[in-house]
Amino acid sequence: MDESLFIRELGIKSPMLKVLDFLMDNEAFDYSKTDIAEGAEMSRATLFKVWPRLEALDLITATRTVGQAKMYRLNKKNPIAKKLMELDDAISEFFAMKHCRSEVGSQDASISEVIRQDQDDTKVVA
Repeated sequence: MDESLFIRELGIKSPMLKVLDFLMDNEAFDYSKTDIAEGAEMSRATLFKVWPRLEALDLITATRTVGQAKMYRLNKKNPIAKKLMELDDAISEFFAMKHCRSEVGSQDASISEVIRQDQDDTKVVA
């Protein structure tokens, strides 16, 4: 899995941020710790090192138990989580707009090249 835009543009590769990024990108579902570790592309040992801090900051919330596994999701009521989601959205929007502008600019260049070519052809005929 490629790095998310959020992680790549912030240039921060902390395990805690990777967990939060995974949960933000998949906010509609809940996950076991194993699923979160896999989704965040880290070992379970690394996840277990940052887990107490995530719980202490109330950034994650337990949702249910499936068999032996507890399921978790991002605590969207947490003010820190809310701000991180806003930042994630702002980064995505910024790069989407930048991408759209660059494509429009390249289309304009293509159109001007066609017009220039047509004008050159007209001069040759005249």
